[in-house]
Amino acid sequence: MPDPQAPSGSIRLGRVAGVPVYLDRTWLILGAFIAWTGWQAGRDLGTTTGIAYAGWLVLGILTAVLGHEIAHAVAGRMLGFRVHRIVATLWGGHTSYDGTGSTPGRAAAIAVSGPLANLALAGIGWIGLLVLIGPVAQFVLWWFVAINLLLAAFNLLPGLPLDGGQVVHSLVWKVSGRRDTALLVAGWLGRLLAIAVVVFFAVLPVVQGVLDPFRLLLVAVMAWVLWSGATAALRRAPFERLLDRLDAEEVIEAVGIIRADTPVGHLIGADRRLLALDDRGRPLLLMPTASATVPDLTTLDPATPASSLLMRLPDTSLIDLAPGASVEPLLRAMALSGSGVVVVVSNGAVRGLVTAERLNAVAERHLRRRN
Repeated sequence: MPDPQAPSGSIRLGRVAGVPVYLDRTWLILGAFIAWTGWQAGRDLGTTTGIAYAGWLVLGILTAVLGHEIAHAVAGRMLGFRVHRIVATLWGGHTSYDGTGSTPGRAAAIAVSGPLANLALAGIGWIGLLVLIGPVAQFVLWWFVAINLLLAAFNLLPGLPLDGGQVVHSLVWKVSGRRDTALLVAGWLGRLLAIAVVVFFAVLPVVQGVLDPFRLLLVAVMAWVLWSGATAALRRAPFERLLDRLDAEEVIEAVGIIRADTPVGHLIGADRRLLALDDRGRPLLLMPTASATVPDLTTLDPATPASSLLMRLPDTSLIDLAPGASVEPLLRAMALSGSGVVVVVSNGAVRGLVTAERLNAVAERHLRRRN
């Protein structure tokens, strides 16, 4: 059975702290380049040494990248977020997690965990340099220290999509209280970083008479990654502004309350979603109408009890929400339950429910009005 979490074309390496780790096929391109670089550096010392240089350089850089991402994943898990996967790609790597319910402090902690892991790995490599001897060991460990230090320093640059940009985002969010403003600031800083990379590592060398096609290609790729990530953050800012201002009352749908033993013949023609109560009186049994998971009621025996069609929702799908609240608690509840449906109650009485589809539709309608 295919893994629903796996990115297309990826290879699963295993799990760390309960999080699946994948190697994207594009990383093989990067791995081949790294191996060639190692071979070029070691072949003058013999074929065996060249192969050893190539293999250990690939392993060292992959360890640095995955160590960085695993630190993000572990920090996210420790702070209570659902971490979906870790993927090593041609551009390095990324950790996918649900940040619903995040705070400036928690977001910053997850961001700095990656560079801190690289500094720790560099420290381990430095200890190895002091202990081990031999050209191969020295070469491998020197590069291991260098790549971890470079990875930590680069990721701490203050602009999205880098970790340093996330720290800037967290600081602006903390000071201003607005995530959209924080995204705009960190996103524009990311664009400035992309321009700076092109100017300092491509334009200036060419002006000085140094024309290296490979360097130009590498700089172009790096600048494109930075610019694309920063642009994605800028485009997300209006959605963050909308979520801050959206009233939860707009996304709550009215529901009909039924008994679990109600015959389906009494439900034909219902114009709203139906919610049943379990034997404790808790609204945890949901029968969505007009759903692909529920057969056409007219095709069933009218005496069939509704209980045969009900789906039990997790306890985390039940949320007590005061009137006038924002949608943030609803998003957090959806993330925790993973069901895409939240039952809203107030003082023990069911007020309605919220679905991911309803939330998206209301958000899109607001955005169209703004435009």
